[in-house]
Amino acid sequence: MSLEYRAVNWNRQKRIYDVTLGVGTPVLVGLFAATLIATHPNATPETALIRGLGLTALVLLHVILCIGPLCRLSPAFLPLLYNRRHLGVVMATIAAGHGGFALFQFHALGNLNPFVSLLTANTAFASVAGFPFELLGLAALLILLLMAATSHDFWLSVLTPRFWKSLHMLVYVAYALLIGHVALGLMQVETGVIGVAMLGAGAVLVIGLHLAAAIREHRVDRRRTVPPDWIPACRVDEIPEKRARVAMVAGERVAVFRYDGKLSCVSNVCRHQNGPLGEGKIIDGCITCPWHGYQYRPESGVSPPPFDDTVPTYNLAVENGMVLVDPRANPIGTVTIPISDGSSGAAAPDSAPFYVGYFPQADPTLARHTRLAAAGIGLLASSVMVISAVAQPSFADSRFEYGHPRPVTGVIRAHPYPVLDVTQGGTVTRYLLAAAGKHGATVAAAPYDGRAASVLGSLIQRGNATMLEVAEISPADSGGAAPSRLPQTSLGRYTLTGEIVDAKCWLGVMNPGEGKTHLDCAVRCISGGLPPMLVIRDSSGAERHLLLTDPDGAPIGRSLLPAVGRPVSVTGSVVQEGSLLFLRTEASGLKLLPQ
Repeated sequence: MSLEYRAVNWNRQKRIYDVTLGVGTPVLVGLFAATLIATHPNATPETALIRGLGLTALVLLHVILCIGPLCRLSPAFLPLLYNRRHLGVVMATIAAGHGGFALFQFHALGNLNPFVSLLTANTAFASVAGFPFELLGLAALLILLLMAATSHDFWLSVLTPRFWKSLHMLVYVAYALLIGHVALGLMQVETGVIGVAMLGAGAVLVIGLHLAAAIREHRVDRRRTVPPDWIPACRVDEIPEKRARVAMVAGERVAVFRYDGKLSCVSNVCRHQNGPLGEGKIIDGCITCPWHGYQYRPESGVSPPPFDDTVPTYNLAVENGMVLVDPRANPIGTVTIPISDGSSGAAAPDSAPFYVGYFPQADPTLARHTRLAAAGIGLLASSVMVISAVAQPSFADSRFEYGHPRPVTGVIRAHPYPVLDVTQGGTVTRYLLAAAGKHGATVAAAPYDGRAASVLGSLIQRGNATMLEVAEISPADSGGAAPSRLPQTSLGRYTLTGEIVDAKCWLGVMNPGEGKTHLDCAVRCISGGLPPMLVIRDSSGAERHLLLTDPDGAPIGRSLLPAVGRPVSVTGSVVQEGSLLFLRTEASGLKLLPQ
């Protein structure tokens, strides 16, 4: 406790806790990323970082939600509870990192504000399989950030304990939103049963611990009925020295303390954060809450000066060794004279460990238990990170030579989508062209249409398909130019089933560059002028891709955006031009398939 508001009341234990937390969380992120790269060499660092941050935040949230019921079941977790708000702030920060990197990766560098893109790119709210799961994560993140911003006791005082506690109970709403966010993401990326099973196991653990703690507390509550007169709470000899027994009196929990041959009774609810005073201990003549060390005088329920927190007191009597409690609480601040415990024998010894974070040293037994608990949590969290990384779906064999542009000389064809034709030994290699970010290269390529040019660009490749992200275009000699125009061959009219993607990400800029998890990014890329492609797979899993145009062979525009990233059938005419296949269709030729 402190007489003034400070960011952190540092002591040795809190430093150890925060150093462990500060080192452990980056280790978890790094462990996931390193395992993912080692087991999936084609995964990109961006994907490893985004997923590693998200999984670390989710693991920490499970730990946070489990600490409360674990403390009801064992005092070994009290040191973790005392510092839980530090863990919550770290968890919210990591979650914000996950959300920020994902927002930049999938929505920035496009033709729309990233936040507007996040809210509008996917509007399939009526579809479970296609639901915009990102919005669930956004809602959860806002709750977590609000809780982190109001975690200091300054806000608890300003908002009042009741409102503050209600606000921070929204963590369960955030948890439910995150379960939906992750579950839908796993389902939409089709990763198999391991991820879903681990998510379900985490939810079962959280719910199970809360139920176990609730059952334990319910046993205390149902010990007593609500008679009209004074209520038997417990026997005197059941109360250890400087400790309490909790009883249910007139629908309220009270704590009967025994100390120095006397008995006093107060409400069991701490005014700070509703902590269980009955599990506390009398230290320096004051009832000390086990959660955060708030103190109250047992005879009046008033905190020692200069604090003014107050809990109600109750009148007591002892008959035949039984403690009786008047169910009518005294007015707040009433001094209630302690009564004799009526026993000439010594009270039962206090053998239960007790922890308050502002004490210089913790109980050795409790400290040992806490270290074991922390080690167990760390081992379990590390196992989750490794298993989750190994269980990630396979990544396509693609590459993006970001930061290493190369000069390539050929002839530019600006329509329907910019292409650089490079002739070597009578063979024409065709490079699709893209601008930086989520933009097409039509504007940059148009002045060079049909002309020889040198393109300085970064190679993007998947299989035999190639693209260049253009950094600069300059005129070149026409000696190595390709023919004026490659012949077009009509291959007939077909109805093809597959997925519409943007050419740039699918070819290698992002990995994965397809599926519903990439849907928002594909919408931005195609809206920005990047070529849309229909990716189809035959029975053996081999992939073919066709560039989509309108029936006249011009860019198809945005009419296909509602079908991006989803199973779709497209009817149109297939035209081959060199190594590129074009599918000429119109909006009426697109049909969404059941997901």
